[in-house]
Amino acid sequence: MERATRHQSWTVGLLTVLLVVVFIALNALWDAYGLMTGQMRPSTVSLFVNVVATIFAVALVNELTRILFRRSLSPSSLLWLYVSLSVASAVFGLDLLQPLLSVIAHPIWFAGQGNDWDVTILPHLPRLLVVWDKDALRGFYTGLATFERWDAVQGWLPALIWWGSFLFLLGLGMLCLCGLFLRDWTEKARLSYPIAQIPLELMTPNLPLLRQKVFWAGFCLAAFMNLLNGLHFLYPNIPSMGGWLFDLSPFFPNRPLNAIGWTPITLLPFGVGLGFLMPLDLTLSCWVFYLVWKIERVLAAMTGWWGLPRFPYAEEQQFGAYACWALLALMPKLKGSVQACKRAGVQAYKRAGVKEFKRVKDKGANANLKVDVATDVETQTSFRSETVWALGFVACFVGLTILCVQQGMSWWLAMLFFAGYFLIAIGIARIRAQLGSPVHDLHFAGPDRMLLFVSGSRNLSMRDLCFLTIFGGFNRAYRGHPMPHILEGMWLEKQLQDMEHRTRGTDKVEMRVAMKASVVGWLLGYGFGAWALLRASFQFGGRPWYGMEVFRQLDTYRYSPTGFGWASLFAILWGLTQTFLLSTLHNHFNFPLHPAGFVVSGSWSMNLFWVSLFVAWLLKASLIRWGGLAMHRQATPFFMGLVLGDYLMGSFWSLWGCWQKKPAYNFLP
Repeated sequence: MERATRHQSWTVGLLTVLLVVVFIALNALWDAYGLMTGQMRPSTVSLFVNVVATIFAVALVNELTRILFRRSLSPSSLLWLYVSLSVASAVFGLDLLQPLLSVIAHPIWFAGQGNDWDVTILPHLPRLLVVWDKDALRGFYTGLATFERWDAVQGWLPALIWWGSFLFLLGLGMLCLCGLFLRDWTEKARLSYPIAQIPLELMTPNLPLLRQKVFWAGFCLAAFMNLLNGLHFLYPNIPSMGGWLFDLSPFFPNRPLNAIGWTPITLLPFGVGLGFLMPLDLTLSCWVFYLVWKIERVLAAMTGWWGLPRFPYAEEQQFGAYACWALLALMPKLKGSVQACKRAGVQAYKRAGVKEFKRVKDKGANANLKVDVATDVETQTSFRSETVWALGFVACFVGLTILCVQQGMSWWLAMLFFAGYFLIAIGIARIRAQLGSPVHDLHFAGPDRMLLFVSGSRNLSMRDLCFLTIFGGFNRAYRGHPMPHILEGMWLEKQLQDMEHRTRGTDKVEMRVAMKASVVGWLLGYGFGAWALLRASFQFGGRPWYGMEVFRQLDTYRYSPTGFGWASLFAILWGLTQTFLLSTLHNHFNFPLHPAGFVVSGSWSMNLFWVSLFVAWLLKASLIRWGGLAMHRQATPFFMGLVLGDYLMGSFWSLWGCWQKKPAYNFLP
């Protein structure tokens, strides 16, 4: 019996690994060919479209096999697939591997084409960070070629190996940070992880969400709207239901109101669904602070400050806001670490307490002391595990710094860059765990640009400028940042374990599935993602605009060097101060607007979601006001159906467009 159980476990494990490999490879091809044929970008929003569509299809087939054949994948296997596919999609998605490959190929191919890069830039480029073989780049840019040739692979291989090592250390650092913060954010702060509720429902045994009529009402409504808009895209005579952007800026042609810039109005069904899952005060804060940012632009135009370059320094303010939000999230952990160190200093007293426990004969005293000893052991175990996570993060941080210093980057600049990058990562992860924002893009406001804006190009060596330029390949935006998906995977595993413990009474075991799935997903995502993107680029011709962005910026700073950016530094500190003041007002004086809303509302992508979040806030506030929490709980499946219906039909149009090799309807504007 035991041998049969072990054999069945091995079979299920092998099937799970096979599904993970197959689906990551297929999704990498889907994402790459979608980029080349003009389809929607599935990693544009926080909850990845391709991942949710895949998990929904697998969960539906899994439930049918359970009903018909009494065999199905366990929630643990579905968790393996979801976490690994989410992390892999973040790696080969829109804001990491796709722009990075364009950046590392750009300088060698375009050097000498109307510029002097061959004498001014190429000698200063790090040797292992870019592709130097121009023959290997020919097929990448011209298309109508095959990547699976040794001469092409050989030219790309050194850079791919270096970046694979670099990104793997970066991912391990994020994994260590997630392990470090999981217990505090889940058990102590009790964050709700709003958008992770949808994959949790799809992994729940028997799929209770799909058995509710209200869910299918929302699903069919969103799917029908998406289907109609897709048909309208192909056949304009067919009417549409939304699916377009209505810009308000043409109605304000004169100063100062024209300073509002692009202000689109569009209603996205999945945006309303995701907004409904968010806490009410956070949804309110997002659209209110979006309007505040617009008012700030108008006031700048009224007072004459608009003429200053890049005023009102929105990118710097956003970076300062994210940094402050991350520091606020770090403070409880730092205080807890200090207290843990104090407790560790009285170990002798605790050992004496254990000896006293052995000598006590009274049963009541025994019971009380046993609880104290168990609590003490649990605290020590938690402290040891957090120490391991912290040491792992420090090792990754040092390893990343060494990799860059070996290629010629200044050590102080490398340390500042990675400190800024991980601060942004912590801030985004905390926002996703607490706010569940559908977007957190932070366009052109990463540590690469902030260091350049503040320090000034005149104060940096040409090698350091080249490093910051190349690092723009994975810091252009953070819409598909990997760290929140790793953290949500760990939270999902804990929820599934708690669910199994309540239903079956089984003992809780150490959480390892999400950790292993994250590592496997990262490695497979990089391997399959690089192969799929290069294969598609060699077939259709690579997209040069990402590399063009960053190297044009480098040219600008070469010809017009800048000094120390006092204005940029002040804007960063101002964004940090505003976030801190809002946090103080919200936590101590019950101010209705949440600081997290200010953090995410100034980003470019919020232009597309502010109306949907307003509608979601209005509907949720009305339901709670007039129907109470009971009606809110009854309506939640409807809004989950809006998300899944929009995602599934949008995925259909994307796959159809890839098959036809022509653009299809894009429901992610």
